[in-house]
Amino acid sequence: FPNTKIEVFSYEELCYYVYNNIALISEEYVGKKMFDWIEKELGMEDLALKLRVVKEKETTDLTDLLTTILTHKDFYTIPEVKEFILQIERMKGLSAPRFRKKQADGFLRYRKYVKACSVYDEIIDQYPDMNDASFLGAIYHNRAVALANYFELEEAMKSYKKAYMLTGNKDSIYQYLLLMATMKSRAEVETAAKQYEVLEFLDGIYDAIDDATQD
Repeated sequence: FPNTKIEVFSYEELCYYVYNNIALISEEYVGKKMFDWIEKELGMEDLALKLRVVKEKETTDLTDLLTTILTHKDFYTIPEVKEFILQIERMKGLSAPRFRKKQADGFLRYRKYVKACSVYDEIIDQYPDMNDASFLGAIYHNRAVALANYFELEEAMKSYKKAYMLTGNKDSIYQYLLLMATMKSRAEVETAAKQYEVLEFLDGIYDAIDDATQD
């Protein structure tokens, strides 16, 4: 799958990827290249033929193609497939920023940090008037996770702080202080912890750093 660089090698792995990455799969990926792979590499000519027939129908959409894959064998149960279809229908009803966040979260899950961060930035830039503090705070928090994982630590701290200011989520300020503790003195971290009234975090932060150092 080009956007995540995840490779699958069996029917079961294909089903698992499809089931768990609805927001990351577009119709362009479910076409001739995939059908040929299913036919030649997996030896599943019947499924490949079925998909080609479905693809040629004018009324076909992505849901039809993906459920054809999932229901070809009994890797998922009927209730699970029904839940999968419901998830797709819910996703169709999402606003553009919420759908894009789901995509960005998917990239983050697969450690595509630069790609995830670029989508979070796109949402922030394109929808500056969003007034849902909880949603926006979640974007800033996950953006900070992406930034921290490719070592843009100062920028990640700013993003964690913004997330905390929007939501009051203690996990955001914990991560903020954890990054600060890797770069600044304990006295500075303690001052910040007092400011945010989370002095109880300090021991856990420095224990985590000690553990990581020993590892």
